Amino acid sequence: MKLLIIRPGALGDTLLMLPVLAELAGKADIHFAGRQPGLAHMSGAVCQTMDLETAGWHRLFSDNPCFSGPSPLPVSSADKVIAFFKDEEDVIRKNLAAFFPGAAVSVFPSFPPRGEKVHVARYLAGCLESAGLPINGHEVMGNAGRHPLIFGPWASRNRNRVVFHPGSGGPEKNHPPGFWLEIFHNCMEMDRFAPLKPTVLLGPAETALQSFFNNHNDPDHPLEIITLLEKEPLQRLLGSAAFYMGHDSGITHLSGLMGTPTLALFKKTDPVQWGPLGPRVRIIHRKKPDRKLIELIITASNHMVSA
Repeated sequence: MKLLIIRPGALGDTLLMLPVLAELAGKADIHFAGRQPGLAHMSGAVCQTMDLETAGWHRLFSDNPCFSGPSPLPVSSADKVIAFFKDEEDVIRKNLAAFFPGAAVSVFPSFPPRGEKVHVARYLAGCLESAGLPINGHEVMGNAGRHPLIFGPWASRNRNRVVFHPGSGGPEKNHPPGFWLEIFHNCMEMDRFAPLKPTVLLGPAETALQSFFNNHNDPDHPLEIITLLEKEPLQRLLGSAAFYMGHDSGITHLSGLMGTPTLALFKKTDPVQWGPLGPRVRIIHRKKPDRKLIELIITASNHMVSA
């Protein structure tokens, strides 16, 4: 069966498809259309990845699409099409049905209804299950919590770093940079952290923090500051980490799915819906960057590095 899944989204949104795709391995030839940067991390789980920003896909949103001519879409056939969009006018579903005649077409909202206490990955699994695919949502969540789902040559036996990611795509999710400095200093004073190289990872949304951390870099515990987002260097960095700490962000999801010991700090968003998945993930949900939160982080960090 040739299965086409279309789901645009940011890095974390896209990565939450991986537990579902892992359950479909060997049951379908999966072709996935999404957006970068998450799309780059999907290649090992599907037959083909396609960027929705490339030519052709805009036709799905048109009231009068033209599907004539050579290759109006990057994929020409499918037995089953499942898309995740807000499609209140039924435009996208009708266009998909017109382009893929004979295919079973289903369009679902991108996320669970507001207020529904279900993890996004579990919701996605339920959508595919209701579309007739051989998948069990409970098994999806269980397997994602037991095994890494992203593998590669970056895997390092010598995990000699501790990686701090003090930002995310949403400022409301983030604790202030001064709070992170206190976390750095507390962690690096612990004996278990002493052999590890402290690294601050900044994505495109956090480049403004670079000068702050440069100005507050402690010569006794110097921080390496890295700004990157490309797939291979990012995976190599996370693969070399004995411990990773970050907010609710796409990179935190990536770290968890790679099997890196990952401590996720949730402030505003709900970890019931958005908690990162992986065999070595722990979540702390607390809004205030106070002493109690620091104590919780230090206790969890010490346990996870020693595990």
